[in-house]
Amino acid sequence: MDERLGHEGGSVQARYSHITARMRNRLMDELTEQWEESLEARLAMHPRSPVRALDALLRARQG
Repeated sequence: MDERLGHEGGSVQARYSHITARMRNRLMDELTEQWEESLEARLAMHPRSPVRALDALLRARQG
């Protein structure tokens, strides 16, 4: 990968190969929490949306 991107000395591989499953899971948990909070904030503004996907998500949160 480094060679294809024009990097020398394993720079790309060294930077990204240290990511562990635990780190990935923690990131996903934190992003999911932010997503849930943003949906709650949007729902507090108005229970519907003209955007079909968002409207479905808002309706699902309402039960």
